[in-house]
Amino acid sequence: MDLRASATEAENVAASFRLFRAPLPDNEAEITDLIADLYNISSSLRRLDSLSKDRTRGRNWRVVQRDVVLLQSSLKYTIEDILGFFHRLNGGAAPPEKYRETWRTIELYFWEESKTSLRMRLARYRGFLGELGDVMQNKTQDFPLIDAHREGLKTLVATQERQRVTDRFGRISLGRNPPSTGSGSGISTAPSSPTSDRRARRGSFERARPPHLSPQSPLSPISGEFNIPVPPLAPEAPSSPLTGSASATTTTTSQSVRSDVVQNHWVKDAFNCLEPKTRLSFYEAEVGCFGKPTPGIKEDLLEDGFERLLRLDFDDGSGMTVYFYLRETDNRTRIIIRVRHEEGSEYFCLPLNMLEIIRSGSSLQLCRRRNSGTELVSWASLGFETMESMVEFFCTFLALRSQDTAKPATDIRDYELEGEEPVYSGQILDDGRRHALRVYRDRKTKAVRFQSSVYRGERDKAPVWTAFVTSNIGRRGWLQALDSRTILVRGLKPLVLLSADEYTLPQVASGEHVLRFKTPDDAEEFLDSLDELAAEPTSRTRGVRYV
Repeated sequence: MDLRASATEAENVAASFRLFRAPLPDNEAEITDLIADLYNISSSLRRLDSLSKDRTRGRNWRVVQRDVVLLQSSLKYTIEDILGFFHRLNGGAAPPEKYRETWRTIELYFWEESKTSLRMRLARYRGFLGELGDVMQNKTQDFPLIDAHREGLKTLVATQERQRVTDRFGRISLGRNPPSTGSGSGISTAPSSPTSDRRARRGSFERARPPHLSPQSPLSPISGEFNIPVPPLAPEAPSSPLTGSASATTTTTSQSVRSDVVQNHWVKDAFNCLEPKTRLSFYEAEVGCFGKPTPGIKEDLLEDGFERLLRLDFDDGSGMTVYFYLRETDNRTRIIIRVRHEEGSEYFCLPLNMLEIIRSGSSLQLCRRRNSGTELVSWASLGFETMESMVEFFCTFLALRSQDTAKPATDIRDYELEGEEPVYSGQILDDGRRHALRVYRDRKTKAVRFQSSVYRGERDKAPVWTAFVTSNIGRRGWLQALDSRTILVRGLKPLVLLSADEYTLPQVASGEHVLRFKTPDDAEEFLDSLDELAAEPTSRTRGVRYV
């Protein structure tokens, strides 16, 4: 077991990826993240190698040795696959188009192989190495997390080995020899490898799928906080699926009388407001719940005064159902995720104010922080088919979390959806209150939406309403200036995230919605930004002024 050799191979791949940044400026951030992950993995391997030679840590090394071998095997296969793609680049002398083609193929190959991106795979290696390093140094250990890493890697290695057996038989039947990957520095100068041929035959590579992850992207699954030994509930009748990944139902609970707050809650209409038009055809992370199952949690919540607020069935193949439970006395919301298996169902539960929500491609990661808040770990991952359904869930999650009067979330970092760029930010006077109005455009789908959010105060940045306006961009007459600070918007179909008693989006008698800006400059900048979108729909945002 030569850990330092594995570390050197990871560094060599990182060095080669540097050559991809110039030909792929739109992907520079994610390529840089890959490079950073590879150097982090290399550093962790060298640290483990040093610790393994410390005689005082011999017992700890025997505990982790099998896991290190498992990780090293998977990493070796991954590096071999990457080097196989690098063979196409003619020793680094390939034209930019070849780099772009190779990058797309790398993205899609790793997704086809394990339904996760290369970035997510490297993050898992990095997270597992961190846990094993903690064991070696007698630090606090998260054994459920280590178990989850181990089982995930066993599955991945089995997949990688099956693929190699298939490739070996394919080469024998075609009279080919396996390529030599080696561990030399930089992009290989070997001739085009048969590995590129087998990749061209794997699955469907037609889908465009960005690998972008936030710098705070979740690293790995983490266990939940509950463990109540109560028999599971009887199976529930499923609700009908809805196009766009999730369908919502608000059927009654087992209580004979439901509170008016729950019965008339704004969330009942939250998933029927935004028409699903913008398809998402790319994925970043596997969907599922990675926490610790919580048997009997529904009964416990009912005993604590919670009522079922909403049920969402996901038709993304995960067999997951999401529930929101609300307690009227303090507006506290808990999320339950039900995962169906052949042997039954498991339930997972956490309070919303313990979670952050991060986008990864067409999935939303529900994450917890650890290590004094410096690291995000994924508790659950939900997949979406349309941009509109993703935004509905994202904004609903943020709004419900912000309305908790017992323990509201503080130091909010997830108020913007990863992958969207702000093209405008200003202040409006909204139903007598000052709100921040932003215009967002999604980089991949080019979908455009407005969002009004709380401006300062206890619920700073909490969304108040949002509406997609993609189909209106460029149309004549959909925006009309009444005066220097007031603009009418035609055809706006907003998702409002407050009850009608608390908030009403201003409208005139003919139905147009009213945006009343704080200053004439804010109104003028708003119109200019939308004119620029209409004239240059692929332009990038520069110098956006935030409020």
